[in-house]
Amino acid sequence: MIYTSDYLPQFRDAGENGLVGLRGYYNYFQDMITQYMHSIDKGNDTIPEKYGITWIVTRYRLNVYEEADYHLPLHMETWIEPGSTRARIHMGLTIYRDKEVYAEGRTECCLMDLNSRKLTGMDAIELPKDLAEERELHVAPFTRFSSDMDGFTYVFTQTVRYTDLDKTRHMTNLKYIDLLMNAFDSDFYRTHRVTNFEIRYETQCFEGEEIKVYVKQVGEQYFLYGIKKDGSIAVAGLMEAVNA
Repeated sequence: MIYTSDYLPQFRDAGENGLVGLRGYYNYFQDMITQYMHSIDKGNDTIPEKYGITWIVTRYRLNVYEEADYHLPLHMETWIEPGSTRARIHMGLTIYRDKEVYAEGRTECCLMDLNSRKLTGMDAIELPKDLAEERELHVAPFTRFSSDMDGFTYVFTQTVRYTDLDKTRHMTNLKYIDLLMNAFDSDFYRTHRVTNFEIRYETQCFEGEEIKVYVKQVGEQYFLYGIKKDGSIAVAGLMEAVNA
């Protein structure tokens, strides 16, 4: 099953340069995953109450080829990839305009039992087994992040607030995108073009918790970590950026 949607970008989706790029596309990715699951009655609008279970995103990887203005619609497609397991699924995304690919990505999703706070299998929500689609996707495999913090530089600390929370009462996954992107100032984004961005969610963060952001540059790659007060990794990211 392939879920499709046409969307006219809005001014609120654009970045400082007036174009829709990484942050806007991640929001669209989240929207498409959400709408896909809602369309088969297996979304977070129903399964927490019906099964006591919620979807959580554990990883995203997104390639950005073109930024979009908000004058013409974008066509978006998402699907479950073959090879998904009992414990997790991978979903692909492609964003087009006039048949030109503007962005494409992959996400990994799991199910969490709201009482035990532990992962559970797809059978727990009776997810149909015949949904996977074979589609071409030019996205590299997910990165294996190290816990070694040698060479990282501290940038800033952020406290989780009310507007960062979602239905599960922990910090919603899209807020971490902003958190890691804020490791750099506007001058960086004026002189660099982000070509891809990957994020891995390690531990949940709740209201009042502090997250310290660290960065390490290796060539055109920037490794980004969000560290909790107890020293555990909340989130790890990898951004690739070239001179604009």
